[in-house]
Amino acid sequence: MSDNMEELQYDSSEEECKVGEFQFENLRDAQEALREQRNINALKEKIDFTKTKDMLELYQRLVEKKAFKTPVGYQFLGEFREYLADELKLDDSELPYVYIENRKGMSRAQQEQLEFLQTENQKLERSRHKSLILIGVLIFMIVSMFIITVLNPNVGYINTENKILNRYAGWEEELTQREARIRERERELEITNEE
Repeated sequence: MSDNMEELQYDSSEEECKVGEFQFENLRDAQEALREQRNINALKEKIDFTKTKDMLELYQRLVEKKAFKTPVGYQFLGEFREYLADELKLDDSELPYVYIENRKGMSRAQQEQLEFLQTENQKLERSRHKSLILIGVLIFMIVSMFIITVLNPNVGYINTENKILNRYAGWEEELTQREARIRERERELEITNEE
């Protein structure tokens, strides 16, 4: 199994991050690969190459637990599997294949766009909450006014209706009195209605 370099090469002018023979799009992925490289180097120092059974168990645990997630780790597992199969002549059926997860890493521009959209979403959520509070207050006011109208008999329109009825009643009484005076006057003047 070959040794990879255990250092991170970062060139800020070109935004390149390199670990061993791998170049990463961003510093975060490169740092994760560097951590895996350090773990691999520590494992290589502790592996006893004379104990085939221990090496097989270690390989199976690493694959089962999906211990590595970067190309550096995958390369190590691939070389480890190849070593077990070719050098130690282990049966291929005992050696599980390395499972590679689908990494959907985002570019820096995508991350910035995602952060912008998240910020906008938070603003919209705050605006939505304010609107809901305002709508709730308005609904409360409308319901309160309706309850007051239904429960209070001395509401403005009822008072207005009573005033109008009283005014018409007063006019009717006045007209009745005038009519009575006119008839009395007609009797005095002996005027008769010819109908």
